[in-house]
Order: sequence, then C-alpha cells, then structure tokens
Amino acid sequence: MPKKKHDQKFETLLIHAGEPPDASTGAVAPILVRSKTYSQKTFGKESRWQYSRGTNPTRSQLEEKLAILEGDGEATVFGSGVAAEASFFLTLNPGDHILACEEVYGGTYRLLDKLISRFGITFDFVNFQNKKEILKYIKNNTKYLFVETPTNPSLHIIDLKLVNEISKESGIPYVADMTFSPPITTRAFEYGAETVIHSLSKYIAGHNDVLGGAVITKNKKLHENLIFMQRTLGAILSPDECYRTLQEVKTLALRWEKVSKSALLVAEYLYKHPKIESVFYPGLKSHSNHKVAKDQMKNGFGGVISFITKNSKKNSLRKFVKSLQEHNIIYGESLASPETLLAYPPLMSHMALPKNVRLSMGIKDGFFRLSLGFEDVGDVLNGLKTSLKKL
Repeated sequence: MPKKKHDQKFETLLIHAGEPPDASTGAVAPILVRSKTYSQKTFGKESRWQYSRGTNPTRSQLEEKLAILEGDGEATVFGSGVAAEASFFLTLNPGDHILACEEVYGGTYRLLDKLISRFGITFDFVNFQNKKEILKYIKNNTKYLFVETPTNPSLHIIDLKLVNEISKESGIPYVADMTFSPPITTRAFEYGAETVIHSLSKYIAGHNDVLGGAVITKNKKLHENLIFMQRTLGAILSPDECYRTLQEVKTLALRWEKVSKSALLVAEYLYKHPKIESVFYPGLKSHSNHKVAKDQMKNGFGGVISFITKNSKKNSLRKFVKSLQEHNIIYGESLASPETLLAYPPLMSHMALPKNVRLSMGIKDGFFRLSLGFEDVGDVLNGLKTSLKKL
C-alpha cells in the first residue's frame, strides 16, 4: 500500500498533498474554479458548493494542503495576513486578554491598538525570554499567548519549547505567527502550538504576486468560528490567488535552501563591515538566540537579514538606498520574493508604532531589513559593497 500523504517527506508533500489528479479530467495541475454560484441539485437540500464566499473548490484544496504541510489541524484562508489575524482576534469576546511577545509585526500592533481594542479586548506585550516574568503578566482573562518567530523586523527567536511549557503550566493555549518560519523549517504544532498563522504572501507563495493569509488550528471550535468569519466578513482569498499559492508553494524547499545560503553569506559580510552597527540573523553564531534557532529551525534560517547602519542621517541613507537600487536591489515593502528587497521599517512595516515604542524595540533610524531573492549572491554583495561607501 502507498504511504499516507502525511507520512511522506516534506518535499513530497509540497508537490502532492491535497492534490491528486482531477477525478473527471485527469488534470495534474489544480482545477481553478472561478464560479461564485453553483447549481443546487435538490430543493431543500444543501449542496456542498453553494456560493463562493462560503466555500470554493480551489480554496478548499489550498486549505487542505496547508493543514497537511503544517502536520495537523484545519485551515482557513483569507484575503491577507492581516485579514487572517483580524478574523482570529474577532473570535474573542469583550473582556478577553491576549499576552503577546514584545516585538510583533507593525500591522499586528496597529490592528490590536487601533481596532481590536475598540471591542473591549485587551493585550500586553512582554519579553518572551523569561518564564517567571511572562507568568507575572498572565491574567484570569488571558485567552491566548501570541508569539511570532523570528520576530519582524529584529529577527528575535522565540523559544517555542519555553512557550509550550508556559502554555501547559498556565492552561492557556498559544498561537504562533510563523510567517518568517514556514513549515519547511519549523512546524509549530510539534512544539505544542494550538494555532498557526501565516501571511501566505511571503514564503508560502514566494513570488511577489499573491496577497493572502491563513489560520491553521487544532481547535475545532475555533476553526468553526473562523469559517463563520469567512462567510460573514467576506475577507476571503480569491480562487485565482488560491490557485497561484497551490502552484507556488511546491517550490518552497528549493527557494528556502537558496535564500538561506545567500542570506548567511550576506549576513557574515555585513557583520564584519565597519559601517554597520548591528546585524540580526539567526544563522550567525553572534545572534543572541542562535542555539535555540539552530534547534528550532531546520534546513536553514531563511532569507531575511536586518541591520543597523552607524550613520543614520537621512541624506546619507537616501544615497545608500539609491545606490542599491542601481544594483537591482528593490526598495520596497514585503519579503520572500524572487527579487532581493530592501525595506526600511521606520517608514514602512513599523511606521504605525509610536516612535518611543519603535525605539524601545531597537528599531533605530538606521534600521533596514534585507530579504534575499534568487539573484546571484555575488551581485548582491557587490551592490552592498559599493552602496555602503555612500554612508
């Protein structure tokens, strides 16, 4: 008998999980179903497919695949990573409390601070490195521990084994935003997570042409609530973007290996450069939590590096960025695409944070985030070598 899909190696699952050849045509590529309306065969009897805001065959296929890749749970996909997070937070009730790691994606901070707080849901951000310190902040109404690892943009590593210990001791489940750690490198369910969140726009799709998010959970009641959110809010992922994600995730292992190798070389170069104040990359032995990262992240450490330049004068930074643009390094938001991208969190992903909060996180005015693409790493290094002279 052939192995069950979930018993196969991850690289095999990337290709085949949830994607048998189409039963009616034999098509190997997934079937793209764009229809919003489906013919109902019998009066008074609900069919599986009714209206695509509720369910869509292509979307269901992607959801099945994501759950298999994570190794457990059931998935729901949404129109963006933030839409996935918002839908998750909106399953909570007024008076509920969330305990989150100190550094989160700026869009997550904005979502909690500016929107979710209006519904009577409270939250605290704490350093998730010390067990006793974390336990101090847990309240009677704390419903979830919320972490992301590596964090965005400073690439701090959250020790998921530690979080699991706290979760078990307190009886509070934890949610992990694993956008920077796709399942090729870390499966959070293996570390006790109840729920995993992804921005599909990043490593999962990885080609700079998809905007989407996913929540994968082992909590059946939460999954039912998320299906309700899909139907009610309508922040769903379109069939076309589901199709692209199904196709593009197949190359995740190849992409992850490529960008991890390139990023390590670039991180080592920047670490030694006299014009760089700090470099943050989990693959460097100098990283504060390198040992945890090495244990927790398999097959490499990803393509994202953050660094702080010693010179943070705006005019110098502008010249630095312009020079990099001349060397085919794209100045723009996001990460994990074929193109190497340079982001400036103070004016991009973390602009929503009050300046004092941003600085308290170490996101200084000379802070940049570099996401390695598929270019020859030598060309990227040459661009950095020339451009750093502008500082």
